[in-house]
Amino acid sequence: MPPDADGLTVGALAAERRSLFTGGFTTPVLALDAAALAHNLSLLEHYTERHGLAFAPHGKTSMAPELFARQLAHGAWGVTVAVPHQARVAREFGVRRVFLANELVDAAALTALTTDLDADPEFQLLVYVDSVRGVELMDEARRAAGAVRPLDVVVELAAGEGARTGVRDEAGCRAVADAVA
Repeated sequence: MPPDADGLTVGALAAERRSLFTGGFTTPVLALDAAALAHNLSLLEHYTERHGLAFAPHGKTSMAPELFARQLAHGAWGVTVAVPHQARVAREFGVRRVFLANELVDAAALTALTTDLDADPEFQLLVYVDSVRGVELMDEARRAAGAVRPLDVVVELAAGEGARTGVRDEAGCRAVADAVA
């Protein structure tokens, strides 16, 4: 919302039809073209069906529950988020499958999401692991929380030299996989 729009409802602001570029909006601003969105949703749905793929589009950018719902209605496996509180928001808006594209080593977040997993058998959470220490931290926090259900993980591989995350080599990958097992 532009700073000078305090007190306006979203509907009232929309009725003003302000320009995104000169209407006082602060960046970043997410704007969608309805026709392009519908086209892209349909295209991705058909592509993934044809090739037998599952996809979990990034929800972290928009954090828009209506967009989550449309993506899921068009065949998305789930929604990808970046941080634990985004996973909880997605859950609050009915997303049953969440891919947290980071390691989850914060004890408080692990406790909260473990509680969610144990309370809802239809909830599926998938997270990255890229270090033995990260697996140990996750195990410690989940044990302390009394976790009942297992947590699904994917070993993240570094994407080239200089990557900021991910296991760096084959031996490291084996060590992380062994720690998970």
